[in-house]
Amino acid sequence: MHVSSAKLQRIVDVPKDYFWKRLVAFKDVGSLLPPPIIDKVECDSNDIGSLRQLTLGEKQRFPGKVIERLESKYKDSFFVYSIVDESCLPVRNYIATVSLDAISNNQTDICLSSNWVDHGAEQGEMKLMFESLYELMFSNAEKQYQKEV
Repeated sequence: MHVSSAKLQRIVDVPKDYFWKRLVAFKDVGSLLPPPIIDKVECDSNDIGSLRQLTLGEKQRFPGKVIERLESKYKDSFFVYSIVDESCLPVRNYIATVSLDAISNNQTDICLSSNWVDHGAEQGEMKLMFESLYELMFSNAEKQYQKEV
């Protein structure tokens, strides 16, 4: 069994509290990764233990269902979620952590890292996919924040 990992850390041009509010709005992840990435999000709450079911778009490399669980959130700075059950992604035991550190009033150092066991993907394929999705989340947050100010 080989454990793979992905990590993206960079300064994001949004206030820490803005990104944190977007992150803990667990049922609204579709706003950070809109169609054609995520076509549909079903989730009842933003509480620890909540499950959200994502429907990944048909144009994606791995379309279909993914169920994620909100594992932990701590002091507006640390967030953990995982993929549970079977999913359309060729990974098992996926868990991700997000840490936020305010650099200034309008910049946040964000680190999103994850670990999983590959299950049918080519070596490095999922690392590239996850890191691309993390960058898209960061970029979308920046663009959306600029529209709001």
